[in-house]
Amino acid sequence: MSYASELLNSMMRKNDDEGTVPTEEPNRDSGKRGKKRSHDEGGEDDGSITDVKNIAPKAKKRPASEPAALTAEEMPKNILFEVRDGIRHLKPYWTTYNSNAKGRWIGRKMVDVFQQEFLSQNVNYAKVACKLGRIFINGKQMTDPNYVFQNNDRILHIAHRHEHPVLDKPAISFVADTDDLLVVNKPPSMPVHPCGQYKVHTVLGLLQTVHNRTGLRVLHRLDRTTSGILLFAKNYETDLRFKQTLKAGHWKKEYVAMVEGVFPETEIKCEEPIGTLVVTMGIQCIRKDGKPAQSTFRRVWTDGKVSVVRCNIETGRTHQIRVHLQYLGFPIVGDQLYNSDVWGPTKGKLADYGKPYETLCKDISDAHRSSLWHETVDPKYEQRMKDIANDETIVPEGESLSLDERPAYDPVCLGCNVVKRIPTMDHFRLHLHCLCYETEDWSFSTEMPEWAEHPKESDKSS
Repeated sequence: MSYASELLNSMMRKNDDEGTVPTEEPNRDSGKRGKKRSHDEGGEDDGSITDVKNIAPKAKKRPASEPAALTAEEMPKNILFEVRDGIRHLKPYWTTYNSNAKGRWIGRKMVDVFQQEFLSQNVNYAKVACKLGRIFINGKQMTDPNYVFQNNDRILHIAHRHEHPVLDKPAISFVADTDDLLVVNKPPSMPVHPCGQYKVHTVLGLLQTVHNRTGLRVLHRLDRTTSGILLFAKNYETDLRFKQTLKAGHWKKEYVAMVEGVFPETEIKCEEPIGTLVVTMGIQCIRKDGKPAQSTFRRVWTDGKVSVVRCNIETGRTHQIRVHLQYLGFPIVGDQLYNSDVWGPTKGKLADYGKPYETLCKDISDAHRSSLWHETVDPKYEQRMKDIANDETIVPEGESLSLDERPAYDPVCLGCNVVKRIPTMDHFRLHLHCLCYETEDWSFSTEMPEWAEHPKESDKSS
């Protein structure tokens, strides 16, 4: 047995409490001081966090001919958490990532796709995951990292998941709950549905694990850091009917945003086309070959430094409000993607980026990479991954190894081998809120978020 194999085996046998990398103290501006508590203290789930040992989701029973790794993926249950400085942290757990081969992956080697599309992973991760037998293609264990993706390939990846933390407050609140619809006021900091390092810490995840709401159909989406009105259909008929009206342009959508600078008193309409800049990150920009987009902005108030504006959008392009406000020269306060000098000396005003799209794309990607959650990686981890990737004697894990049989510490998991930093509030919350969605037949709205209230009005109410 090689040195890398011996090292890997010994580390996999570690006690749950060993190999845990400490987390840095959160920044004091990242949320109010919190306390450890059980879910039911805030009406969210039940279960104490006094004992914070990892609890992995149990795998479904399966036919004898089907590998344990290929069981149906469920929302993990009973994953314990704790609240520190107003931020909700989940314990890591084992899970599966399922995907169909995307068009841009077809004809490319698996190892190249991992390295170029999953920026947060170690450069050798794809090779290591394959050698350990943690990747399945069309139901078969794939141990060749040079496998070339084909059309209609189904990919399953077994991994140790460290979900990103979210704000503990505000919690999801219900605006309307009918036989056909569930309308909620989405908090900032969490995506709508599972993606990347978010699953339980999503709107759908918390609706299922906290409120026991399942079978919901997403009618529209809000960005992770955006708050406000979010609609779900409870049945196929409602889903179809609402999406038809959305596609036909019958929905009126109003948002509120806080922007830098003194926004003009007069109403401003922006009709600049929007197109994709960084495909893997979903980042957009103003470009002539983009899709038509139309936004209207009206100032609510200004204090001379920042302004709050109402935003009505006729189209629904990705990041439309953020990109149009950037173009107008009034980027959203604290927007980590579109309020940055990386867009040029004027932060992208009037689409004056000062560089070709190719250069801008690289600069944005590099800036994103440097802002990732992981701060300090254990140097021994980097060497370990290199050794395992180059070790031809590694034996794949058994296909019958279920998720709940795996250890709490994974030596090839990046999350288990870093000191993490807790970002500031700007990472969790964008000053953008969906106030109202309506048609001629229905209307759902929320109150103004606290940050959008006029300072003088806030003084009166206090």
